Amino acid sequence: MAETAKPGIALKVPHRKRETDPDRLRWGTVSTIKAPLQAIARFAAYHLDLGAALVDIYLDEPDPQVVEFFAPHPRVRLTQCDDAYWQDKPERARSSHQLRQAFNASRAYRKSDLHWLTHIDVDEFLIAPRPMAEILAAVAPEAAFARVRPAELLAQPDPWRGPSHFKLTRRELGLTKAELVRIYPDYGAYVPEGFLGYTGGKNIARTGLPQIRLGIHAVLHKGQPITNFERLPEVHLGHAHAPDWTHFERHLKFRMNKGSYREKLRDRMRLRDVIDIVIEDSGTAGLRRFYDELNAATPELLERLAAHGMLLTASLDLDEKVARWFGDLP
Repeated sequence: MAETAKPGIALKVPHRKRETDPDRLRWGTVSTIKAPLQAIARFAAYHLDLGAALVDIYLDEPDPQVVEFFAPHPRVRLTQCDDAYWQDKPERARSSHQLRQAFNASRAYRKSDLHWLTHIDVDEFLIAPRPMAEILAAVAPEAAFARVRPAELLAQPDPWRGPSHFKLTRRELGLTKAELVRIYPDYGAYVPEGFLGYTGGKNIARTGLPQIRLGIHAVLHKGQPITNFERLPEVHLGHAHAPDWTHFERHLKFRMNKGSYREKLRDRMRLRDVIDIVIEDSGTAGLRRFYDELNAATPELLERLAAHGMLLTASLDLDEKVARWFGDLP
């Protein structure tokens, strides 16, 4: 059943937008991506394998070779976001990567001939126990969008094939903060949900609704949150936010200054504050201990997560899917 909440607006869903036949339902992804070909191919192959009718990619860093590679594949559409692309667009829309993401996703939404569209990143993978078309066809007809909860990938030797371990949020399981501290003894009291990435999830929007802005974590109508949505408890968005220590350390400066850890006006104790304190107190060695407690898939952490119902294990098998859909990479 669709949920409603205030403040916001309940947006009416026309009957013609309510596709309930999974055999006819078409869904897809839209992303603004700055990544190497291998990462893009893994992302695209995974979601095509899951049943996406279209993987719509805006290349934030134009690359003719990437466009050429995907040219034979009609279900992958690439747009080069070069100076010519931005020439007739609002200047503000280009000013940050968050605004570029929302602008491109909203533009794709307005042009879409799909039934459902999700705005996700190259390091995110929808995890579902059955075809997404079946799940979306069963969404309450009055729901304008569906919300998917996050699952954060843990650091492990090779998460891209075989069993991949993810952690869930305590809120999803209805656990207390005290239980979170038992899972993460040193930092569970300070880091929201014990996550290094976002904890609010993302959305899959029903297309064809008027004046929609498809943001990173929100679906808005004329700037207002849409309140009639449905949660998809059997679907998670697997987020490879910090799949290993090297990746976490390499991206930390950007995330602290301009990315997901940047200062935000309504925040109190932010993850960046915790990281600042850890670095000030014990430098890189302390930061590594912080990372390992929260994100290393040790047998002890896996056992604690499983005991609290917070462990999700899935098989991504990304390179196998790339070979099946695209053949050998150059």
